[in-house]
Amino acid sequence: MHKTKEFSRKFSYVARATLEDYRWLLLFLIGRFELLRTVYLFISSFKIRFVNQTERLPKTKSCSLFTNLDANKVVQSLRADGIFAGIILPEQILNKILHYVHTYDCYAGGKTNMGFKISEKDEIDQICTQPFYTARYYNVSTSCSPIMEVVNDCLIQEIATQYLGNHAQYNGTSLYWTFPLEGTSSDADQQHFSKFHYDIDDYACLRFCFYLSKVTADSGAHVCILGSHKKKSLLHTLNFFTRIQSEQELVKLYERERFMTLTGDVGFGFIEDTFCFHRGIVPRKQPRLFLQLHFSVNRYRGAQYHDYRDPSTLKSFKQSKLT
Repeated sequence: MHKTKEFSRKFSYVARATLEDYRWLLLFLIGRFELLRTVYLFISSFKIRFVNQTERLPKTKSCSLFTNLDANKVVQSLRADGIFAGIILPEQILNKILHYVHTYDCYAGGKTNMGFKISEKDEIDQICTQPFYTARYYNVSTSCSPIMEVVNDCLIQEIATQYLGNHAQYNGTSLYWTFPLEGTSSDADQQHFSKFHYDIDDYACLRFCFYLSKVTADSGAHVCILGSHKKKSLLHTLNFFTRIQSEQELVKLYERERFMTLTGDVGFGFIEDTFCFHRGIVPRKQPRLFLQLHFSVNRYRGAQYHDYRDPSTLKSFKQSKLT
């Protein structure tokens, strides 16, 4: 019964994504094969792409918010391990983003009629019959200018370009809370991200990730398997049904030393190739506030990474109670 339900969910996801953009089906079929992804990127490097991006800043460290970052070393680490850890948000940007998250609504379980200020968490918990695991902010790219300062930073752009190629482009932001949880939540589909998986969002992708709350092993640490963006078993590659794998299975393929658990203070960040096996541990004590900036080589219709929602559809839970 569980497998039937999971297959139905997967089929529905593939069908919907394909209807939104037919190119996505080809990505789903061949994007999991490293050789085919490399061939695609090589061929596409000859195409002239005109992407709708904000004007890039001059590529000098003096213009960057991240003065201690060396783009070449970051890219070397990404190519070897699939991850680079140790990028830190400047305090002035961090404070502005934290002001934003306390001023704007986030949406319980991603539901557009369940908006609430994070200060109202206890109040919304009382009216929910089942706990929710996540709360997402929407339209961040258009409403949070400090985040876009990071997106348009010259070194961020340079790292994305060096790693993904000249056709690299910003493709949206994910900004969300994950809350301590026992059992199953009302947004149970979001709990899949707490299991080891890899993502096929495009033929090549990078995520610039930042902790906006202090993260320990008990409060939602991110775990990445070093080198798994290149090394995968044939079974993991050919499994079109699911990209989720158990830790026990992955330990057989990768040495335990390759499992990297990322903890850090507020503002700590890392950059990850999304083809690596990774997971976000379910928080046990404190909620985690997580920011992800997505870069890829293509922009697919409807695949804006939980960023955009029609503003006219967004309501607070208090408004919803009145209607």
